[in-house]
Amino acid sequence: MTQHGHWRLAITPLSPVHLGTGQDYEPTGYVIEDGALHAFDALTALEALPANERTRLGQMLAGEPTQATLRQVQRFFYDNRQALIAAAGHQVQVNPSVEAFYRERVGQVVQHESGGQKVQNRLEIERTAYNPPTGQAILPGSGLKGAMRTALLNAVNKGEPLPPDLARDRQKNQRLQERLFDYRMGKLENDPLRLVSLGDAHLRDPGAFATQVRFAVNRKKDAVFKGGAEVDSQAERQGLYQLLECLPPLMPRAFEGSLNLRDTGGIESPKWPSLRFSFAEIALACNQFYRPLLAAELKLLQSRGFLDNDWAEALQRVLDGPIGQALASNRAWLLRVGRHSGAEAVTLAGLRNIRIMRGPREQLDWLDHAKTVWLASDERLAKRQLVPFGWLLVEPWQAERDLSTWPPLDYDSGILAWKQRIQDRQAQVAADQAAIRQREQERAQAAAEAARAEAEREARLASLSPEEQAIDAIRALLARDRAAGRKEAGGELAGALMQALKQAQTDWNGPVCTQLADLAEEVYGFIGWPASKKKQERKALIQAVRERD
Repeated sequence: MTQHGHWRLAITPLSPVHLGTGQDYEPTGYVIEDGALHAFDALTALEALPANERTRLGQMLAGEPTQATLRQVQRFFYDNRQALIAAAGHQVQVNPSVEAFYRERVGQVVQHESGGQKVQNRLEIERTAYNPPTGQAILPGSGLKGAMRTALLNAVNKGEPLPPDLARDRQKNQRLQERLFDYRMGKLENDPLRLVSLGDAHLRDPGAFATQVRFAVNRKKDAVFKGGAEVDSQAERQGLYQLLECLPPLMPRAFEGSLNLRDTGGIESPKWPSLRFSFAEIALACNQFYRPLLAAELKLLQSRGFLDNDWAEALQRVLDGPIGQALASNRAWLLRVGRHSGAEAVTLAGLRNIRIMRGPREQLDWLDHAKTVWLASDERLAKRQLVPFGWLLVEPWQAERDLSTWPPLDYDSGILAWKQRIQDRQAQVAADQAAIRQREQERAQAAAEAARAEAEREARLASLSPEEQAIDAIRALLARDRAAGRKEAGGELAGALMQALKQAQTDWNGPVCTQLADLAEEVYGFIGWPASKKKQERKALIQAVRERD
């Protein structure tokens, strides 16, 4: 294998990986249901909500912003989750414990300070690095290069302690790197990693991939007992936790990146770094630094009973086969990146001076190792089935034959089935919401049509004479009773007709008289004429009205 040039990188997260972006999934920007976090933006939410719910949301947000308002808005979005799920553009896999944790807390206050003051539940979920145009997870090249840099610095330092002349230097970290990497006069252009380019690693098959939400929990590395009971870490005693979006472990070669090692072509110049790293030196440095750390961490977690055995067995199958042989021959290497990588993985052997937090009335301590470890968990209070954060397998290749055979694994094989289920669920919810919107539109159109017809009727009535208005009212009653099949000789229709006929007999004149007489015969034809004597009286009354035309 050449020592300079271009390589494609097949990258596998071996454990959950979170590379922070400073952005969170806010509880007013997502809902969780049926094993999935559904994320949406403000514009999408407004477009998805029915008009009456948009109005209600506007009323909530019109007042003074308070914690109570925030909880109210959280609950509002949860109550409208079906509309929001249909419009969500991004989903994250969520396990049942995280979903239950969310349901219990969304829009609620369940924590109190010692003085009884209410504390807002934190349901923010820290988002891992992603490509903004697509929303798909990435491994930033800067994070990969930073981990490689640590390994290379460690290789050059060879376990030496901090030089005495740097002990009091406030910029000792930068000065040490300049010294180890032989910067010329401290110029960054002389940094040897200037010749190393790492691009962002993107998903090879986004359709077969999904990120996951995990709890980050803190546990003591060594058991400490007091009064016969094991003492929890400070973070455990304070109920501290984090919710992190993570890359799932052991999805083979889920990401593809690139590595370029520039060659100076034998041309010497003050503008070139004096120290240069070959491919072999990079691979060796990474494996010499990270492989012992992985082995030590697995041993520690196993001894404490923390380790997720299914994950550990799957990882061992990877490391025992052709992948392990590639690591042993430095044709592949390990890296540790992102949140909770552990202090030992970001500091150099011989130079570790890690701050140890003590109790509130105790002084800080400094050691060459951390006393606690942050682990990925499906449950906030779990002490078993835990997994370390941040481990990556990097396999460089220029031809397909460079890649080792990947062992068959069933670990976390349910992501494809989960994605299909969530897509089907979202499609069904979208169809249901579309049907609801269609019914709402039809009701709105019907209401608008009724309002228009009523306005037209009122306008027409306003243009009629009192006599014409009376005739129109009788016609409306006749239409109503016909539609209902109601034939009542003494009902409202018959009463209105008799009142109009009696008034017309003395007070009306002109064509309205004939109109009323014709209408009266139509009404009695529908409801039926009274008995013979009264029938003659009604006919005589109608004729008298007709003759006033």
